[in-house]
Amino acid sequence: MQRVLVLEANQAVRQALLVELHRRGVEAEGLGHSAEAGLALDSGRVQIVVLGPTGGTVADLVGMISSLGPDEPRPGGQEPVEIVALVDGANNDAVGLQAIRDGASDFVPLAAGAETLTLAMGKIAARGAFQTRAVRGARGAASVVGRQVSQVDWDPHGRTEAVDSVGAAVSAAGEPLRDLRPEAKGPALLGASPKIVAVLTLIRRLAGVKTGVLVGGESGTGKELVAQALHDQAPWRDGPFVAVNCGAIAAGLIESELFGHVRGSFTDAVRDRLGLFQAAHGGTLFLDEIADLPLALQPKLLRALQEGVIHRVGDSGDISIDVRVVAATARHLPAEVAAGRFREDLYYRLAGLTIHLPPLRERPEDVPLLAHHFLARARQRLGVKVYGIDPEALSILATYSWPGNVRELENSVERAAVLCAADRIDVASLPERMLRGSGPQLGGGHRNIDADADADADPAGLSIKRAARRSEEDLIKRALARTSGNRTRAAELLEISHRALLYKIKEYGITIASGREISGATASPGSQPAKKTS
Repeated sequence: MQRVLVLEANQAVRQALLVELHRRGVEAEGLGHSAEAGLALDSGRVQIVVLGPTGGTVADLVGMISSLGPDEPRPGGQEPVEIVALVDGANNDAVGLQAIRDGASDFVPLAAGAETLTLAMGKIAARGAFQTRAVRGARGAASVVGRQVSQVDWDPHGRTEAVDSVGAAVSAAGEPLRDLRPEAKGPALLGASPKIVAVLTLIRRLAGVKTGVLVGGESGTGKELVAQALHDQAPWRDGPFVAVNCGAIAAGLIESELFGHVRGSFTDAVRDRLGLFQAAHGGTLFLDEIADLPLALQPKLLRALQEGVIHRVGDSGDISIDVRVVAATARHLPAEVAAGRFREDLYYRLAGLTIHLPPLRERPEDVPLLAHHFLARARQRLGVKVYGIDPEALSILATYSWPGNVRELENSVERAAVLCAADRIDVASLPERMLRGSGPQLGGGHRNIDADADADADPAGLSIKRAARRSEEDLIKRALARTSGNRTRAAELLEISHRALLYKIKEYGITIASGREISGATASPGSQPAKKTS
């Protein structure tokens, strides 16, 4: 489990980052500025510092970490602290490169979101895991032959050979290498429909084949989960699983990210950098959004796939690697080849074995199973007391088109679990986009005679606009109550901006007395919206 410290002066930004990291199972705490970080860093409980745009400078933070002994293990056996810089502005790449020059391990645009941030942290974890295994392996081998090792000089050209050569010795010494790769996160690859059963069958057949696999499918269908499943069922499952999004890395950095570089090979290369191919040695490297790989870098990837060797930037020799590559894309690669944006020889190398994930709209029979699975996860992770889904709500979920696929379903179920008023997800707690055009189906086609009579007696009760206002106000109150009045988190649950929520709170006259006590005057059917006063 990675322990993360978020340094960001903007409380709303800091809180949003912490919420998203916690959702992904990351243990994180937050502070306003790097000047406040001394105690947390000195305690040894922090492995990665996420430095926001207003949380201080990388140079100052590096100086603080250096004063604690950056090249030595932290108290309690923790690894040295790594820095991920969040950058915000029109010139993100230039600012990010300067952050790396100052000592950051990686940078992520603030607008890219928590998913890209966790990918960056996963890369750091993979590099650290590789180094840990290599160092432990070297020490274990030295112990077997009776030599004393006080310091390990890690030769970049000997890393892969060192790991292979010491494996048996370490096992003989009774010190097996510990697998430090992060656990798989995200939606589960579940289903009983014929299309998903065919995918699961193909995964089992291809898992033990060392040849690379190309995974296709729309965004949100679970391509990384296929890669993780291929790895988990492979004979090399105890090796690392390293995931990287090729579209989320600056073009000037991706070669160094994948293949590594030596110190002094270019202006910003102030130290040797381990590439992700080496970090994934003995396991699986998942290259997501492979279509975004720069054309000039594709021949180098092709050589790595064909010959099993890589060449670090600025290095004089090749390094052998033993890596199973799984690539994924949401784009149509033959069209990219025809347009000259993707090499034909690389495409045919990747497309030897392919798995295509169907969109969720083509397997609606899997929606109830997935929805209940995600509800169980939300109940465990968020502590909500929601134990089922009303048939009416489940019918809407099953007939919705799901443009965001399984990822959208997971987010929608989690949101509904937080906002529902009772112990079951109901229609009112579903996102509004799912209810548009579904009016005639609500209630299974049965008419409520009492409701019809009330509407005839009070024509204003038929107003869609006023009904929408009542529903919106009710959802806002539920969200505020669920988050104990935290408006930033409530805005996230409601899927609106923080500013929009503040406007609506004022418009509806909603007040937050204390804790979960939310009050406000609910508009009656015949009432008009409150007039704004200057």
